[in-house]
Amino acid sequence: MIWFRNNRAKGKRYFCIVMVCVLFLLTGNVTVVHPQSIKQIDARAEKYYSQRELSKAIAEWLKILEIDPDNEEIQRKIERVYEEKHRKDMAFQRSKLHLKLAKRTLYDNLEVGVSNAEIAISNYFTAYRIDPQDPEIQALKDDMRELDKEVKLEQAKKRLSEELRKKYFALLPIAREHMDNERYREALQVWEEILSFVPIDKTAKEGKRQAELAIQNRLKFEKIKGLLVAGTTLFNQEKYNEAKQEFEQVLNLDPENDDAEEYLSQIRDIQEEKRNYEQRRLQAEQFYLAGLSSINAYQFDQAEENLENALALIDGYKDARARLDSLPRLRKQYQEQQRRLRLQNIDRTFQNGLVALSNNMYRDAIASFEATLSLDPKNELAKRYLETAQDALRQQQEEVVDENSPYYDVVEALIESGKRLYDKEEFMESRKRWEKILRLFPQNRIATEFLLKCDLKLNPASYERFSSETINEGKKLLNDKKYKEALRKFELIYSISPDYSGIESLINQAKRGMRSAPEGVSEGEIRRRYRQGLNYYQRGGKENLERALEEFQWIVARDPGNTRALININKIQSQLRQGGSVTAQQSRLTERQKELVREYYFRGINYYSQNEFARAITEWRKVLAIDPNHEKARNNIRKSLVLLGR
Repeated sequence: MIWFRNNRAKGKRYFCIVMVCVLFLLTGNVTVVHPQSIKQIDARAEKYYSQRELSKAIAEWLKILEIDPDNEEIQRKIERVYEEKHRKDMAFQRSKLHLKLAKRTLYDNLEVGVSNAEIAISNYFTAYRIDPQDPEIQALKDDMRELDKEVKLEQAKKRLSEELRKKYFALLPIAREHMDNERYREALQVWEEILSFVPIDKTAKEGKRQAELAIQNRLKFEKIKGLLVAGTTLFNQEKYNEAKQEFEQVLNLDPENDDAEEYLSQIRDIQEEKRNYEQRRLQAEQFYLAGLSSINAYQFDQAEENLENALALIDGYKDARARLDSLPRLRKQYQEQQRRLRLQNIDRTFQNGLVALSNNMYRDAIASFEATLSLDPKNELAKRYLETAQDALRQQQEEVVDENSPYYDVVEALIESGKRLYDKEEFMESRKRWEKILRLFPQNRIATEFLLKCDLKLNPASYERFSSETINEGKKLLNDKKYKEALRKFELIYSISPDYSGIESLINQAKRGMRSAPEGVSEGEIRRRYRQGLNYYQRGGKENLERALEEFQWIVARDPGNTRALININKIQSQLRQGGSVTAQQSRLTERQKELVREYYFRGINYYSQNEFARAITEWRKVLAIDPNHEKARNNIRKSLVLLGR
């Protein structure tokens, strides 16, 4: 019983532990990695790789990436196998291509034929060494052996003496004439004579075999002959499926018939080419449509790549070449359009900033100048006026505490209290309220005004001294042509003592100064310079723009408040800076985008490993849709296009 109770208690504990683990896994609070499983999968993949079963090896390694997506070692292994498979595929395709070329050229031009044969055989062995288990490579083995025999045969013919060569080429048409005229015994004698000095001649061996068949079984021979004629007629009419049936019947009767086998080989090539062409056409259409979409989105680099890919698959596909040739013009037009739009935005935001600044709307001015700098980071005028607007805003915030200030409620309470005490003629208490505000905001306009009013009531002599100093400061500012600052001084005195002697005259003088032309320069001269600057600007060209800039800068140097000239200076300087092309900024990928890129990229490799090149291309195109700079995906597409275009 004790043993049972103990074990039952242990069982409960184990059950609880298991349930907790399950709950953690279900709620996603724990990520369990099985290093032993990864190790086992990797070992299995390595075994497949050592056995040259590349597709299976890639499939296993992809399972590891599902568990550990950032495993760089496994990624490198997959890339290595992909590169090996690509080398094999390219070697295999080159081998097939040069096999065909060798067969076409061997009998007409021995030197060229032998060269093609050597390339075919060399590439075949390259592909075979990489993946000897590949069924297609295995199927090509007999063709390579046959090619080697044919090369040796033709080389043997070439080594014959001139006399024997003449004899060979003299006997060959005689044997064929006998066969055509159904003189099979005479033909048999000629074929045997040829084989007596060229024992491995393929044509003579086949001729002898056909002659013997005709002699031994005339009915069978005639049936074969009839099927060959029917098949050849259908072949010439491009009725390949019907022709194929005729030639297959020939091989059923005569498995060694070279003519039937040759025609079937040609039919297989034609049908394979048709299938390949249709596959290429579908891919070319996808690239073509993607190219059009990229053009409409002004993504000219991607459009160029898509259209080139379409043409790589099918030369002269639709109007891809014409559209490709039009891209430089479209790109230039778009860049010019973007440049003009950018200049318009720079001009508008800078102008809005100046207008806002002149109307004391400092926050709006700051926003406009910052927007200008975001479009044109080297805009020195915008930088200078941004600082001016920021300084003015800081001063305004000190002069008037608005609702955005954290001190607004405190200051408003002090203002209400100070005004109430002033109205009750409790000037000393009122003064204390204004002093509190000025300790927080030394430039606060209301507090300064009421403090002076209190001093006027409490100590008229003190106010007289202050007002006199303020008026003198304002006059000095007038002499320095700082009319705005002078006006502020005079308006302060006017708000306290509207009857102050000469104050209205001083205010009017400051206002006139803000509106008038600079001293020593007539308004007519400024207007003339301005028109001259506009004239240069409208002519266009770098030299005229620089001349216009000089005119407007001359005006601003003598009349800093001339807004029109300032706007034109900014416009011209921006235009000179923005003369180059507009380049798009590539945004960084999010973590989710990186995850998708990795998923699509390796899925493409998986399809490639199974020779599904079109589906692999589709996956890699998804990669480029997210990350246009992904070079591996771009290169893999190009490699696959070569294989699709075989």
